[in-house]
Amino acid sequence: MTIRALETSEVLRRADEIAGIFQRAFGYSDERRDHFRDTRLAYLPLYDGALTFGAFEDEALVGFVYGFDYQPGHWWPSQVGPALERAGHADWADDAFELNELEILPEHQGRGHGTALLRELLGRSDHRHTLLSTTADPEDRAKVLYRRLGFVDLVPGFRYAGVTEPANIMGRRRPG
Repeated sequence: MTIRALETSEVLRRADEIAGIFQRAFGYSDERRDHFRDTRLAYLPLYDGALTFGAFEDEALVGFVYGFDYQPGHWWPSQVGPALERAGHADWADDAFELNELEILPEHQGRGHGTALLRELLGRSDHRHTLLSTTADPEDRAKVLYRRLGFVDLVPGFRYAGVTEPANIMGRRRPG
């Protein structure tokens, strides 16, 4: 396995491939895959501080992670910022990085790819805090990874506007 940085231009060129990994990792519909590609990936150039890394086996992309500077006024910070404040964690939004996605193809999960991608991203981000959202499912395997690398629950049971399924907002402080 090889981990390497993906420039935003490469992410956009590989948007179908990356969206396919997103779809397969979650078992999402084609419609949800296309929405991810046409909004979240297409809008990546609009975010400051974007970092993207890919996990490759031979030459095949088998997983990715990306995120960017936490920017008040953008959609996610406008959703989670007030919840962080209500929970007494407003300071976590200061000097923060927003980890947006970490996905591995199902047949490549459990091989350390997610850990390697997340470590690379965390090592390259110079922000004091990293924030993310994951499912509220206590059996979610991703939470084990996040907790192992220092993430803590900040807002469990968070609900996005118009979404019925609860989420879990987690954060990590840079050591030192």
